[in-house]
Amino acid sequence: MNIDRSQARCSFCGKRPPEAKRMVAGPGAAYICESCLQLCNDILTDPTPFSAKALELAARPPVVIAAPQEPGRQATPESPATVPLRSITIELEQKQYSMTLMLQQLQLFQQHFELHYIWIRPPFQTGFAFVPRIIFLIEDNTGVQWAGDRGGLLLARPELASDPYQAVYQGNARFSPPLSAATRVLTIRAADPLGQFEDPSLQPWQFEVTL
Repeated sequence: MNIDRSQARCSFCGKRPPEAKRMVAGPGAAYICESCLQLCNDILTDPTPFSAKALELAARPPVVIAAPQEPGRQATPESPATVPLRSITIELEQKQYSMTLMLQQLQLFQQHFELHYIWIRPPFQTGFAFVPRIIFLIEDNTGVQWAGDRGGLLLARPELASDPYQAVYQGNARFSPPLSAATRVLTIRAADPLGQFEDPSLQPWQFEVTL
């Protein structure tokens, strides 16, 4: 597939030439400009667990880049953002293994539902800017099960963390099909995939939510 590189755009900040003077081309339509490349180098060499630059980069909204179109094929317009039919505040919290998992809200949509959470944990090693995910397994009172994860953002929320070096993540997980009218209770289990490499391996969190 041919890619038109005349419309090059930085995948990290969205800048185009001439605002971005130099860019490095990656696979497909991926690029990084010299300013963002320098920012990444600064993060990797910063001795602090999570520098202000790492937080700023991780908290940026995603840059939407259109996928290359095949000749003669028209792009389909994006559907408008959906609005939840109902939002349920949960506000449940558990602490274990020097970490805190806070379930905040359930959002019910026409075709799916979402679970929003905050995860507070010790930071990874210096320069590690990956935002980890939590995998959820949900079962309702009728025996129906859902599994899913979606990721989130690294936040600067010192008021939530007792230790200034702790990392705070705000994420959500999406599940389909939607909850049925017969659902009254949800048992929510959550696990850190990287926790399986700990010795001993970390056990999942478990919550019960009554709707």
